[in-house]
Amino acid sequence: MPESHNAHEARFGRMRIVTTIGETVDQPVQAVIYPANSRGVMGTGAISAVRSSAGLDVEREAMSFAPIEPGTAIVTSSGKLSERGIEAIIHAVVTEKLGQRIDRHTMRRAISTALRLADEHRYHTLAMPLMGINADDSIEARTHMIQALIDETVAHTRRSTTRIEQLTIAARFEDDLPIVANLLAQMREHRWTGQE
Repeated sequence: MPESHNAHEARFGRMRIVTTIGETVDQPVQAVIYPANSRGVMGTGAISAVRSSAGLDVEREAMSFAPIEPGTAIVTSSGKLSERGIEAIIHAVVTEKLGQRIDRHTMRRAISTALRLADEHRYHTLAMPLMGINADDSIEARTHMIQALIDETVAHTRRSTTRIEQLTIAARFEDDLPIVANLLAQMREHRWTGQE
């Protein structure tokens, strides 16, 4: 698995998963996946970078779908992000209200739906942040959330013939990168040895 000081990658079938430090909106991709709430309000954390970069029209569009069931996802236009080549924003609904802690089972369902929508819209390159990770979380808590995200992403490649060629996972904290790299390596090993 090639790796550098700030990026790691692993291939699962057609999909290449790349991890890097940075903001999701700065990645050269067709669509971005972000954590959302049932009301479609784009307020805090990673999603605030989307609102400020894409513009308020995207938030209004997302809110027009409300209430949105947690564990699902919706697709909106990308607003001003189209100037960067980003065609759409996929809102993975992981909580009911703004600021709630993200449950990893709900996150898994939302990511599954988001990836399925990406395939339906024929997006070949995607980016998403590590969801449900807070600066004060323990290593164990961070690892559980990252494991759930990676498990669901890799499961998508097994469930169907995906059109997604590259998924970039953008981490906000550098300490999370080795965790992601280790979990990706474990997933690769299990895949090749036939273990689940």
